[in-house]
Amino acid sequence: MTSAGAQRVRDVNGATHTAVEQRLIESVARGEVLDLAGDGPVDEEAMRSWGDDHAISASVIRELARGRLVSEPDPHGLRLRGARIVGQIDLENVISDLALELRDCLLPDGVNLRNARLSAVALSGCRIEQAPGSADAALEATRCTAWALSLEWSTVSADTVAATIRLAAARVGTLDCRGARWENSTGPALDADGLTVDQSVFLNDGFTATSPSARGTIRLLGAHIGGQLNCGGARLENTVGPALNADNLRADQDVLLWNGFSASSASEQGTIRFIGAHIGSLSAGGARLTNTAGPVLDADGLTVDRDLALDRGFTARSASEWGGVGLAGAHIGGLLACGGAQLENTVGPALDLNGLRVDQDVLLDGGFSATSGGDEVVVLVLAGTRVGGALRLETDRLSRTAPGPGPLVEVEGLTYSGQPRPASLRRWLTLLREDTPRYSAQPYQQLAAVYRAAGHDRDARTILIAQRRDQLQRAGLSSAERAWGRLIGITLGYGYQPWRALLLLLATLAVAVALSVVGGHHGGLAQKAVASGPATACTSIDQIGVGLDLGAPLLKTGARDRCQPTDTGAGQTLTITGWILQLLAWSFATLFIAGFTSAVRKT
Repeated sequence: MTSAGAQRVRDVNGATHTAVEQRLIESVARGEVLDLAGDGPVDEEAMRSWGDDHAISASVIRELARGRLVSEPDPHGLRLRGARIVGQIDLENVISDLALELRDCLLPDGVNLRNARLSAVALSGCRIEQAPGSADAALEATRCTAWALSLEWSTVSADTVAATIRLAAARVGTLDCRGARWENSTGPALDADGLTVDQSVFLNDGFTATSPSARGTIRLLGAHIGGQLNCGGARLENTVGPALNADNLRADQDVLLWNGFSASSASEQGTIRFIGAHIGSLSAGGARLTNTAGPVLDADGLTVDRDLALDRGFTARSASEWGGVGLAGAHIGGLLACGGAQLENTVGPALDLNGLRVDQDVLLDGGFSATSGGDEVVVLVLAGTRVGGALRLETDRLSRTAPGPGPLVEVEGLTYSGQPRPASLRRWLTLLREDTPRYSAQPYQQLAAVYRAAGHDRDARTILIAQRRDQLQRAGLSSAERAWGRLIGITLGYGYQPWRALLLLLATLAVAVALSVVGGHHGGLAQKAVASGPATACTSIDQIGVGLDLGAPLLKTGARDRCQPTDTGAGQTLTITGWILQLLAWSFATLFIAGFTSAVRKT
């Protein structure tokens, strides 16, 4: 036995320890930090050059955690810096209240915390490696429980399908991995499926993770984070799978993919996956996402309690037939902000919001741009999108890389409140007529409804007339239906401007009067012959009266009883023309009444 002040230190197995190990035991008893590095360097080269004066057996750490070397350790726990750990730290199934803090240490044989129940574990600035010949993770912590787990500024590497770090089904209070660098040449860098974190997860401040795993570089499938998931400034890479696979994740607060966050992949599964996830909010301002074989963000069915922001220079470069950024069927409780975002998809839509529900505004302005490739591929899919607030959509920066004209937006089923901005009404009508893949009545009806609700009835009629014209052009009507539609358009403005028929009726009346006066002056009209003498020319008043009788249905001046067409060429012309004018007058009068009473269908 040895003593450290008033604290007794014992080894129940009677094992001997090196001098430096004895110092560690005594430091645990006193609550002091054992710093073996001092002011010396602690980079990888220095770590690998450390000799026996830096060597601590992993079995000593295990026995300290089990309470077998110090009967009453100081509450500060085990605090060690600048050591080379010999062997694997094996705390599998260990239950301990001793806090473990290793800083700037080399752990070439890894750590096993499987099924352990620990107070706190900090491996800050450490270099952790997979044990030679082992298929386990470098840090195996499946089903581990700890109120805090810190891997900040750590470097962890492995070559195993099991993952570099495994936290599957683990439960921790806080997971702090800021500044860490993790890599795996075969499997995921982090496998944390089913992880429960009572507070927050920090993968920020220069955190990097790389792997070639189809399962994903960072896996958080089905995990539950009570606080936030902070990936600000992180860099995630995967050559064949997702960079961040967080399907069915639940994060009660924010998910932060900002401050220089970048992620790259070459996977049809997507670079970032949030399918079926439920999070408080998502902020990805300025993030840079790339994928050479699939979408950059696949978040179908995502639920966001507050806002979702893909703004402030957010860039997405993808190659997916299903959409570069996909939020199909998602629900956003706040607003969707994409101001200044730059989206590009070489083979499919740049943004897919099919069936999305947003309780507040959708902002696709402020320099928002989107480009898509592929024949007959739309740039934006807004079909079935329900916007509880305003819709702001800039269309000037929507483009297609495929040659020739093609659709830009799919808006069938899109609903919103208030007039869409900032584009003018004329630009919106051009968009609906020329930049959509097919005719649909609903987008016109929706646009007309919001203008009518704002008191702009004239603009609403303009929209509905534009709808009818688009229907005649693109709805696949028969020749007869198109002819009838064009006639109704000319005469009644498709039922929205019945005054057109009235003007045509007045024009017919004016033509009838003019023809009667001109024909009368050329001998086309003469007073009816009487027994007392020959027929005489009609007066100007009678000529005007004849014109009124011809051009005005139901109007009888009696002039035709006194004045009749002659047998001359002018008279015969006037007779035939009169029949035509009477037919037109009756037609225009009937159309006016039908349009005024809404008997003519407007759609």
